[in-house]
Order: sequence, then C-alpha cells, then structure tokens
Amino acid sequence: MKNDLYGLDKIDEKVKSKLAYIKSNTDINTNHLNEVKFLKNTIYEKTSCIFVHNLKRLIQIEGTQKNLARKIGLSEDLLSKYKSSEAFPSIETLIYICQVYNISLDKLIGTPLSVSDFEKLMDKQEMDVCIFEEKYYVYFLVTNLNREGAIHEGIFEINADYVIFKILSNDEIIKQFSGTCTIEEKLITFDMRDLNYGTAFINMIKPNINKNKYVGGSALLMLPSDANSKPCAQKIIFSKIKLDRNKHYNDLKKLLSFYIDGVSLEHLKISQSEDESAYNFLIKLLQ
Repeated sequence: MKNDLYGLDKIDEKVKSKLAYIKSNTDINTNHLNEVKFLKNTIYEKTSCIFVHNLKRLIQIEGTQKNLARKIGLSEDLLSKYKSSEAFPSIETLIYICQVYNISLDKLIGTPLSVSDFEKLMDKQEMDVCIFEEKYYVYFLVTNLNREGAIHEGIFEINADYVIFKILSNDEIIKQFSGTCTIEEKLITFDMRDLNYGTAFINMIKPNINKNKYVGGSALLMLPSDANSKPCAQKIIFSKIKLDRNKHYNDLKKLLSFYIDGVSLEHLKISQSEDESAYNFLIKLLQ
C-alpha cells in the first residue's frame, strides 16, 4: 500500500514552498491568483492521496469493500470511484466516516494511517467517549470587569470526537465554539474554534471509567477574554444537570476559584482532589 503514498513527500514540499511564496507576496494580481489556484489543486492532490490510502485501510478493517460501503452508507460503485481517485467524497460523507470510526477529519484526510492506527483509535474512543453523556451544563467565572464575580452558564455537547461549546446569557447563545476531542492516557483535550471569537481549549483529567457515566467535574478553560483582547485561563465546571447559580453561588465560586496566599507560583494546575471536589458536590445534588 506504499504505492498509494508515492510522491507524497514531493507534493508536501511543493505545498509548503508555494504557500510560503504566496504568504510573502502581498501583491494581489492575476499571476498571484493563478498561484493560489495552483496551490489549491496541489493541496487537493495531497489530500486525495492520503484519503485513498486511509480508505483502503478501512476496507482492510471491514474485510471487504462491500462491507465498508454498507457501513458508511454508500454504493460499491461510488466507493470504487473514491478508491480510484475518480471522485472525492462530499463533506457530509467525510464527517459521517469520521463519526463512525471516531476519528478527526484532520486525521482522515491529512495523516496516512495504518490498520493498527485505526484499530487503536476505534478501541480508544469507543472505550472512553462512551462514558460521556451527550450534553452537559458548564459554569465558569465572568472575566469582564463590570461583571466580575458573576458566573457564566454554557452548554457542552459531545458527539463521538466532535464537540460544541455554547456560552449563554439569559438562555441565549452569545458565543459558540466547535471542534474535536483528543483522548490521551491521562488527559482529555477539547480543541475548539469560532471564526469570530477565536480559539478555546478545555483540558480535563481523564474521568475514571469505574464511575460509569461521567457526572461532572472540573477542567481548565483557555478562552479569550475582554472582547477577545486578552488570553485567559480559568476553571470550568461540567455538570450533567442544570444548576441554580444563585442558590449554589458560594459553592460554585469556591470550586471555580484559584487560591494563592502570597505564594509565588510558576504555574497553575487543576489537581485530582479539585476535580473530585467538584464531582462530590454534583453527586450530592443528584441524590
């Protein structure tokens, strides 16, 4: 299957070279537009090459081309066209394949994977993501100086490795980020973006699978604050149930705050005990 990737390094170098040229060329003219068009075609060539390679790996996992076609809802004829590079899947088909195999779009079309890579991704995601509910309420402190001390409420939706983070005000969505979930040995990272509001990251300690479904806990949120002009890192609470922010304000404020008594720190981190404190608080509300 190495033939699928023949010349990929040369294509990749071509993309990097052309991209560097276009970034450094500030003149917008016909020649420049032709360069952009050529670069797009080259990127497509690279992407198609990687996708065909990974598609053949999926066929190996499923045993036959027929089995794969059935699993992802395609005709064998169309799948054959994808396999031979005669056609390229629509975005909805690519997203569906990603969700079926618990893999990010970037990996599916951007990284040549082996059969064992796919199997590890499938086993890992199926084992770990299944402990999450599809929807959680999230709470974090407002960073706007005019509302300092207030607590934001949001909704966090998890579907395989695709996530949506909605920040609410009076039950109306004011910001929304979407992205992917990466599960590592001890940490889970949510990497999300929005065209208007930039990038948001959430890191959490990998939940204990012995707890069955994830009830909630604390995590570290990195989000632009003050009209997206300043970077900000703060705690965020996940909860499977909607909380009364007024009734539980003192408890939430305590769980969401960092405490420093005149000590110089090189870094801030969320400890296992802090995560357990948030979990225990939520368990009491559920009983």
